[in-house]
Amino acid sequence: MHTNVKTALGIFLFFFFGYFALLELSENVSSNIKRFDISIPLISYFKPELFALVFVPLLLATGWRVWSGESHWSSAWYHSGVPLGLIASSISLIGVLQNVNDLEQTRRLIAESLLAICYGGVVSLIGYLNLHKSFIPIKRNSHSNIPKLFVLLLLNLIIAAGMQYYVSIGAFIDKATLLIYLAIICLFLLVNRDGTKSVCLLTCEAMVMVSFVSVLIALVSYINYQGYPYLVGPAIAIGILGPFYGSFGILLCAIFLPEKDLQSTNFSLINWHLLEICGFWILMCLAPKSLLEMFPV
Repeated sequence: MHTNVKTALGIFLFFFFGYFALLELSENVSSNIKRFDISIPLISYFKPELFALVFVPLLLATGWRVWSGESHWSSAWYHSGVPLGLIASSISLIGVLQNVNDLEQTRRLIAESLLAICYGGVVSLIGYLNLHKSFIPIKRNSHSNIPKLFVLLLLNLIIAAGMQYYVSIGAFIDKATLLIYLAIICLFLLVNRDGTKSVCLLTCEAMVMVSFVSVLIALVSYINYQGYPYLVGPAIAIGILGPFYGSFGILLCAIFLPEKDLQSTNFSLINWHLLEICGFWILMCLAPKSLLEMFPV
């Protein structure tokens, strides 16, 4: 079967079955609401501050990659989307945990913070579906690093402004997390002696590993310190800041490293690992009540 015919058929079947699935779900929800006479607030999937925290750095990264002639815009979206979503979500989560004391409000704001991961995932998906594999980089004839340093400074200023908006920059600098971060990176690079791997692949693997180990340490501490609020807080901070630092490192790779290094790195796998780590953390610490707790016998 011709490729275009398969693509058209796949798109048609996706929307065909998706329409009936949404129709069935909406009918079930509306009938249950009428039966029990309950009011369920509409879920808003648009949060302007989170949207800006994801898309302003994304536009900067895309503009830099396209202007420098390094890659197509779709490549910048594909490589940067998920890390940006995790960065924005981590910033929002730290702000929520620092400023909110009411349990119900905290749960609602945490759920809203996780929307940033959805934004980043959609960005990466759009980039993946529009990847221009035949694109030939045409770099500008400039050996100056001043534009790159300017973009790096501007990127850090945008992210720092987001931090300051939610709480303060100091809340994202934790000595214990930084030491864990550096120790794991050094150990990983010492053990990993595969000379065939590119700098991009080694860096991304190290960032994923440091995110995973930080979450594991945070989970063990979180479980052991139950009942001690002053100890649970730092444990949660390690679990959020570890992936935050790791995602930032991957984002820098996606923005500033050459396109050939990015293509030699399986970013689908890297992004999937980041989402797995985030999902594991949410499931263990921030998940809602289980079905058995919601419907006691």
